[in-house]
Amino acid sequence: MNRSGISVLFALGLLLGGCVTPVRPVSNAHLLDFLKDGLTTRESVVLELGQPSGLLESGRILTYRVGREPDDGYFVREAGSQTWSQTKYSLVLVFDERKILVHHALVEVR
Repeated sequence: MNRSGISVLFALGLLLGGCVTPVRPVSNAHLLDFLKDGLTTRESVVLELGQPSGLLESGRILTYRVGREPDDGYFVREAGSQTWSQTKYSLVLVFDERKILVHHALVEVR
């Protein structure tokens, strides 16, 4: 393929990429109901909520950015998100050495 063909494909890719509509996170009123101190495993949290936005103390503490729609419930912001828009809470999860949840808190973000 010649240079002009590559340039056209590149320009077309940029043009189409600009047309992508951002995906709105799905809200769920019961999203966090599965969290039970002393019972919930770290693995089940990651399977349910996805990759955390933050890891502390060698993965013993996970944090998630959580939003809330008044009528629909909670949603988790994607881990790689650069924005805190729509983020209302930080979900903090603390696990023991067996990777069992020992404490969780939904902390309001200002």
